[in-house]
Amino acid sequence: MLRLVLAVLLLILSPTLSSAADIVVGDGLILTLEPADGWVVHSSAPEALVGEIAEHIAHESEAQGYHPTPDEVHQAALKRLAANEAIVYHAASNSHIDIDFSPISLKEKAPQLKTLKGSAGYAVQSLEGEEGVSGLQHTIRVVDVAGAGEAARLEAKYLHHDQTVTFISCSGL
Repeated sequence: MLRLVLAVLLLILSPTLSSAADIVVGDGLILTLEPADGWVVHSSAPEALVGEIAEHIAHESEAQGYHPTPDEVHQAALKRLAANEAIVYHAASNSHIDIDFSPISLKEKAPQLKTLKGSAGYAVQSLEGEEGVSGLQHTIRVVDVAGAGEAARLEAKYLHHDQTVTFISCSGL
């Protein structure tokens, strides 16, 4: 199984395309991305994004009574972002798309659509508990994704420290 998580993908791809980037995601499987102007494909996280994720991890840790050092928080952010095969990043808006393919071994059973929808629900719970988030509204629905047997899409809109955020995630089998 390949699990594809794309945040905000539908919002950034446009007919005005710049240079393509090929990402190897498995034997004989290559994802070609052609980002719109201002968007750049990275194989590792840009430092500004690492800093943003580190800030979230620090808040999460403090809420649970942990007080990691700044270096521990930074390393945790790097580790979290390293799971992605690619990150498509827009520096001017600090927006990003995280692309993650997770293969299932032949011994594992592929998750069902119910599991994908449950995963989206856990993402909503995580957003609800995040410091600075208010006015969260979300939908989880089944969608068609070319090449996937089944897929679920989460769209969440909320304020984060009084800035409007749209989060879109699509997980497919």
